[in-house]
Amino acid sequence: MEKFTDYLIIGSGVAGYHALKQLENENVIMVTSDKYYPYDRPPLSKEYLRGKIDRNSIFFEQPNYYTKRENIRIILNTSVEKINVKEKGVELSNGTIIHFDKALIATGGRPRKLKLPGEELEGIHYLRTLDDCDSLKQENGKEAVIIGGGFIGIEVASSLTMLGVKTTVIEVKPYIWNTFVDEKISRLIQNYFEKHGVNFILNEGVKEFIGDKRVSRVITEGGKTLNVDFALIAVGIVPNIEIAQKSGIEVDNGIIANEYLETSAKDIYVAGDVANIYDPSIGKRRRIEHWNNAEYTGKLAAKNMLGKREKYNFLSTIWSDIFDLHIESGGDTTDYDEYIIRGNFSVDNPNFNVIYLKGGVIKGYVAINRDYEELSALNKLIVSKVDVSNKKNELKDEKYDLSKLSL
Repeated sequence: MEKFTDYLIIGSGVAGYHALKQLENENVIMVTSDKYYPYDRPPLSKEYLRGKIDRNSIFFEQPNYYTKRENIRIILNTSVEKINVKEKGVELSNGTIIHFDKALIATGGRPRKLKLPGEELEGIHYLRTLDDCDSLKQENGKEAVIIGGGFIGIEVASSLTMLGVKTTVIEVKPYIWNTFVDEKISRLIQNYFEKHGVNFILNEGVKEFIGDKRVSRVITEGGKTLNVDFALIAVGIVPNIEIAQKSGIEVDNGIIANEYLETSAKDIYVAGDVANIYDPSIGKRRRIEHWNNAEYTGKLAAKNMLGKREKYNFLSTIWSDIFDLHIESGGDTTDYDEYIIRGNFSVDNPNFNVIYLKGGVIKGYVAINRDYEELSALNKLIVSKVDVSNKKNELKDEKYDLSKLSL
């Protein structure tokens, strides 16, 4: 069977959905390996996992949004096997051929596997999809181990602890959240979690999982034995680049995109976690695994597919909610020569902003429980690259309006 569409979207995550919304008045086919219509992922590790919101509320739209439109078709539970870039067609896993005028690859990523002995035992989970979360929600044990101290691992540790589960986080690096915060912030967050009952084993990996059909013990590389009822492996994602590789599209830690989100193949674009983009805000190419960037690139790719020529120009920001802390970060928090702490840097009542500078210019920040106006001002200062060498006292002073620095 052969079909034709003006616009083809491969993937139904945040980037794919927001591209679809941008193209909702056009003839569009979306193909997704997921069995569900597009849904939001952040609640999976937080509100939905804790039972604070119902299942229906995590979907971006109700089914009739898609079914009542003759110009939009969603093909669920089906994968794209290969793209014929010359003839502008794709072959689906069900044998269907779809020809397109322009296409978007928004395939995201999949959980990274550790490939350890016993990893196939029941009770060992990953968290990426709605089904993953539903499976985790069915666990009723009282002791859990989380392998990985990144975003998902720490958010789930918070959620499980709030549900009354005794939780231990095992992180192979010396401190948690090591990809975007420095050690002083990491230690404060760790201490805050420990006050809430979370245990940590740092600078040590997992050797194997033990159990008879179902996991019952986790053995660390240092020889520690932890009794568990279930476990979560959260050690990052692997970008889903296989479609591009098979199709001769350039890849390197993701799918290479130019400033218009075009791939190396004509009329084929890329967006979301799988896209390797030059980020003008920090001056280097990178792959960004954050919700805001996925939303932005999905919309931008769709606009450019429609004929616009808008360049990528976005300051990627991160946010998370753990216990009663709201955390936000923007810009580059790893390449700096000094930092300034604004607010109360205390584990008892954390309310602060750590502002990172290089050469007198603000490069990034990590903020806990700060107001929107302050964060908005810092985002503008990062983008405009204002020299604040002589304004460090103002940066420290909570009474000072940071928006004045951009004047």
